[in-house]
Amino acid sequence: MSLSSYLLLFAGGVLGGVINVMAGGAGFMTFPLFMAAGLSEMEANAANFVALLPANAVGTFVFKREIGEVRRHLITRIGLALLGGALGSWLLVWAGEASFHKAIPWLLLFATLSFATGPTVKRYLETHTSFDAARWLWLSFILEFVVYVYGGYFGLGMGIILLAIHSIFSHMSVHHANALRNVTILMMTFVSIAILSHSGLIRWLPSLAMMAGAMLGGYGMSKLARLVPAGTVRLGILFWSVVLTGFAFWRYS
Repeated sequence: MSLSSYLLLFAGGVLGGVINVMAGGAGFMTFPLFMAAGLSEMEANAANFVALLPANAVGTFVFKREIGEVRRHLITRIGLALLGGALGSWLLVWAGEASFHKAIPWLLLFATLSFATGPTVKRYLETHTSFDAARWLWLSFILEFVVYVYGGYFGLGMGIILLAIHSIFSHMSVHHANALRNVTILMMTFVSIAILSHSGLIRWLPSLAMMAGAMLGGYGMSKLARLVPAGTVRLGILFWSVVLTGFAFWRYS
């Protein structure tokens, strides 16, 4: 891989880190950037796990007090994240490249719809708090496990889906939901990286180049990022995700 490709990945990581600070959804940009740098689709997917790891690590640290306040079922949820992530990543390796190509358009469509509808679903649920979530905790665990399996396989949009699930099946604040989301996705990402690395899918130098940029973008440029309205960035990401999904259906269908 050329020096210009590494610089492209580093610069993309910086922008991705800023995007994650502001609105989330950086994976929609980093995934095609890895492919533009010469990685295959499965390698780009695996590299995304490594590159965007700092975002959830930072989120876990920032919301450490909230994590302590939602610890009642935390061990169960971490267990679901580890098991689901392992299963999803194993399915990715086992099914192979051809199956992943067929799945990409539908996975991107699912992620795009989740990203687009997440805030609306959240606002609606926040105004309807009479739902007795305690009676349906078992269903919440099942849905969370399914999301972690999806996350171990692909991952884009899973954070939005988890926030929606936590909003439906609990009365926790958005900060508590974010704390829970960050720590469980972090654990899922660790196990997925271990499995994908063992299978030889992770190209470490490109992944670490993007990660370094993401760390710089997330830490050093967070104040600059606040100068741009998060809603504007979110619309830009949504537009790009729609274009990317349309292209995927054209290319892989």
